Amino acid sequence: MSNAIYEAPRNLAMQFASDSADRLNARCNMRVGLWAGAKLGLPEESRAVYALEVMVAGMIDPGHDDVVDKIMHDFTEQGIPMTRGQILARLSKDHQFVTTHCASTN
Repeated sequence: MSNAIYEAPRNLAMQFASDSADRLNARCNMRVGLWAGAKLGLPEESRAVYALEVMVAGMIDPGHDDVVDKIMHDFTEQGIPMTRGQILARLSKDHQFVTTHCASTN
């Protein structure tokens, strides 16, 4: 009998865990994008679009570098003083919020 039959549940569980982590990161990036949009002085309706741009930046490579680079670039362009550390701290805060919120709704 094929090992594929026995490995299917494990593979499905691994895929679900990966999808869940991707969703958490996307939510976190959306939240930090909304925060950054507010700091940039964007009107409320434009913040959602900006947050989507931040979320997409986070899908390019694993980790937060693309998100931080995008926000840093946009802040620098607008003359808003912000450090990478401040953005990373906000990402950490939003990640904790999203993780706690998603765990409490499951």
